[in-house]
Amino acid sequence: MAYQPDDWERAVLITFNFTGAVDAALKERAAQFVDSIKKSPECWKLCIERFSGTPYPEVKFWCLQTLHEIVRTSYRNLPADARAMVKGTMMSWVHKDCNNAQNPMPVFLRNKLAQTLVSILQLEYPHDWPTFFQELIGALALGDGVVDMFCRILTAVDDDVISLEVPRSQDESKLSMHVKDSMREHSINDVAATWYQLVEGYHMKNPELTCMVLQTMARYIPWIDIGLVANEKFLALLMGLLDAPATSLRGAAAECLTEVISKRMDAVPKLNLIQSMNIVPQAAMWASGVSLWSHEDSELLSKFANLLAALAMEIMDSIKRLENNVISLTAMGFTVDDEAAGEVSSATAAANKLMEALFPAVLSAFKTCVDEVVLPLVPFMAAYVARLKTLHKRNVGLSAEAVQHIRAILEGLAGCSRYPQDSSCLHGGAPTSPVEAAAAREEQNEVEEKRRDLFTLFKNISKIAFTETLAFVGALLQRATSERAPGSEATFQEAELAVVLLYELGEGAPEEALKPDSGALGQLALALMQATLPAAQHRLVTLAVLETYVRYSRVMQQQQHVIPHVITTFLDGRGMAHPSEDVSTRACYLFCRLVKTLRANLRPFLGMLLQNLQPHLLRIVSTPADDSYAQQNGTHKVATPVTAVVDDRLYVFEAVGLLLGQDELPVQEQQTLLNALLQPLLEQIESNLRSPRPTSPGLILQALEAIVRLSKGFRPDMCTRTRPQLGQMFARCLEVAIQVPKVHPTHKLLRARFISCVHRLVECLSTGLLPFLPAALEVLISSEADPADLTEVLVLANQLIMKFKALMQPLVEGMLPVLMARMHAELGSGWDWSGKAALPGATATPAAAASPAGVAAGTSEDARERGELQRTFYALVHVMVHNGLSMALLKIPPAALDAIMSAVTRGASAHVDATVRRTCIQVLERLVNEWCVSAQPPPSSDPSAPPPPPQEAGSTTEVVPGFKRFAVEQLGAEACVVGLVRPPVFDLRDASTMSLLGEAAMALKLVYAKCGEEVVVHLVTVVLPALGFPEELQQQLVYHVRGGEPKELKDFLKALMLMQSRAQAGQAGMAGQAIK
Repeated sequence: MAYQPDDWERAVLITFNFTGAVDAALKERAAQFVDSIKKSPECWKLCIERFSGTPYPEVKFWCLQTLHEIVRTSYRNLPADARAMVKGTMMSWVHKDCNNAQNPMPVFLRNKLAQTLVSILQLEYPHDWPTFFQELIGALALGDGVVDMFCRILTAVDDDVISLEVPRSQDESKLSMHVKDSMREHSINDVAATWYQLVEGYHMKNPELTCMVLQTMARYIPWIDIGLVANEKFLALLMGLLDAPATSLRGAAAECLTEVISKRMDAVPKLNLIQSMNIVPQAAMWASGVSLWSHEDSELLSKFANLLAALAMEIMDSIKRLENNVISLTAMGFTVDDEAAGEVSSATAAANKLMEALFPAVLSAFKTCVDEVVLPLVPFMAAYVARLKTLHKRNVGLSAEAVQHIRAILEGLAGCSRYPQDSSCLHGGAPTSPVEAAAAREEQNEVEEKRRDLFTLFKNISKIAFTETLAFVGALLQRATSERAPGSEATFQEAELAVVLLYELGEGAPEEALKPDSGALGQLALALMQATLPAAQHRLVTLAVLETYVRYSRVMQQQQHVIPHVITTFLDGRGMAHPSEDVSTRACYLFCRLVKTLRANLRPFLGMLLQNLQPHLLRIVSTPADDSYAQQNGTHKVATPVTAVVDDRLYVFEAVGLLLGQDELPVQEQQTLLNALLQPLLEQIESNLRSPRPTSPGLILQALEAIVRLSKGFRPDMCTRTRPQLGQMFARCLEVAIQVPKVHPTHKLLRARFISCVHRLVECLSTGLLPFLPAALEVLISSEADPADLTEVLVLANQLIMKFKALMQPLVEGMLPVLMARMHAELGSGWDWSGKAALPGATATPAAAASPAGVAAGTSEDARERGELQRTFYALVHVMVHNGLSMALLKIPPAALDAIMSAVTRGASAHVDATVRRTCIQVLERLVNEWCVSAQPPPSSDPSAPPPPPQEAGSTTEVVPGFKRFAVEQLGAEACVVGLVRPPVFDLRDASTMSLLGEAAMALKLVYAKCGEEVVVHLVTVVLPALGFPEELQQQLVYHVRGGEPKELKDFLKALMLMQSRAQAGQAGMAGQAIK
């Protein structure tokens, strides 16, 4: 009769059913039923009773998983006999259930069983279960299944307890050390002996199980006594397995030997170990081991390469440490006795002999061009080159043998750096399908990642053997450019590699080598500029060529006859006209970089350049790279920044601007050429404003950015003084651009691009821009502008004020009232000026969330934007008063002035950001300085007259009636005292808080200097009593305000804040001591 599951088993099976065939409600009920059983104190009994009896792997897994949870959470609470039953039953599963050849247990169950046993081991080994490993070893004779579990349990011990590669807490690290120490003391000798017996007994009859034993052993070698495995019989067994018929067995043996060789120890013992292994002669045979490095199993190749790399690296490291020990002792003044010197000399000679025997095999492997073989050897090659560099610094020249080694290393890294013969990039044009594009991109990323370390090695070699490296690159370039019979031309892989290595060689090359007339590297670059490369239009080749042209652009400054050929490369199908978009875009950027270097040298070719550039300029400006964002309706927020849709092809307009903006060009020619460029751009903007289409925003954005890029080549002096006609052309561009936000007032990207245009034209036109600013700012401060838009306007206004200072006063007087009205409308009447609503995670109150119609109110992003608007407004006022425009505030309507002062004073006393408060206090300080003027008597015309008596504090006149009283109450009291101690108090460990305290101290001193005893009286009679400060503290504060240094006042204010902070924490009894 077939096995029939009961309700519990059916519930477990339902919870593990992920096919979607089970009703969700039924699955939820089953999960609740199973969870209720799991909460039972007797659940462990159910698990051990039903594990062997059920035929369902899902139920078995549930039992193991539940037992694992019980062990981790409540195992210690079980009675001793229950714990013994759990351990005994689970060990019986290892002996029987895992050893059933007719019905083998699935791998995932064996792994879970091993993990659960190890969780018990963590709690009981060695005190409560000292024989854990011996019990496992004693059961190995039961069969292969127990051997398998022996390996899995040891692997779980490493994964869950010992391995240093797994991040662990402090307690877990202590447990790891405890288990390792206990295993060293009680078990590891028996475990190591068992490894040997298993490998010796199973390597012929069951290679896969032997491989599992070796892989487990490799995990333990780094921390056990090396003598347990690095002994004569074990090493002989492992060395013999390197030639085993089974590939997996060979790889596992290589892994173990790699761990043995990499074991940390002193130099002399390490060399003795390597000599005792007799592995170098066997590895040396790999120099001609075609059969080894041509093996198809990449995993095996990688493991043998790791073994070879570890062997070579350890020998090299031993030589380095032996030499450094002697050098260090000598440098410190110690004398090395003859016996020690002889020992070091003998060990060094032995190590050098080992390296000489091994190096041909290393070079042979490195020249295979097989990634799995070459890449593991790169760190050793880097160490070898570093050693040659050290010897070079000691004035030890490169030997003939070292030069031969360097040439071989160069051949190896070049071969590994080359694109594969079956490259996904064989098609050098634009990919014909998304699949082809993805494959090419993936391969390109892989090659670039691989080249990172290889090219670092290449550049390090060039620093010690520049001549040999240059000759090697020259030979590659010669082979790539030489004429061959049809059908045997150089492949794109050869051409690309030769050019890329020439590019890399130019980084940090000697100055003499770069001279185009006498330097060998300059001559090589010149040869490339004159050569005709095969596969020149291949995407990867042309990218490498263009990059190399730019790196060696100095050569063209001296050898101008190659400029036409280079320019043609940039402009034809190998550059901007290449069918692949990434090539044409990169060509535009690189052309701009080239022009920056060769600006004057390109002047004779300007006519040819502009003529050939014209179709590219027209194509770029009329075909935006990606206008999907530009076409979005601007009434909603666009997450992508404006820079995300800037087309890198527009760099070519910047290059043209640099060429046209030269003083040496005749005025008329310059005007004609610039007008020919600007006029189509303006027409594109105007036509798309008149007759909007879905593509219009993208075309307008492209034209605006092109104008901005063009303007970068023209200096303000040229546009305003020497050649004002040029400035008039750019001013006309601004007139047209102003229409853009008028027609599209809510389009985010168009607004942002227009603002960037104004920013740029400020640098180009300077004061010539002033007549156009009122119209530009008016259109930006429109009723459709949201908080983010207004913030951008304030940032622009900041730049304008810092640039033009007092010249901006008429504009500021007209702009401020409108700006304040718009800002208050956007912030809303219930806006919390403390900035709390804009904090991350803050929940906007209904009042604080009040916002204009059409704006999503109360959202965290909206609050953040309005908070940023408030901050930027404070920055604007700060810039105004510190750039000579404080008097402009007195020319605006009183209501607007009151609104500004109210906002600033609230920011100075209550804002949650200490930096914002400091900004507001600085604003008020400047106004106090300028609006409370000292009443000095006019100087006497009689030089013999006595000097006027010194003024007392407070002897000032007011520019604004009542402002002294305002300064006393709002700055001296509210901002500098009350605001600092009002809960919650700022963190005194924060640097911004300390800056705020310093600013508050200086502000108090300033208010006292301007307003005299009035501030003291107000503090003593009104402010401090209201705060509950005792009279002693009041007198100390008055003392520091009247006569102390600002630093002393700052420290006192800090003490007041600390006292208030402790009072909030219920530690008022410690406050008095803080003041003392």
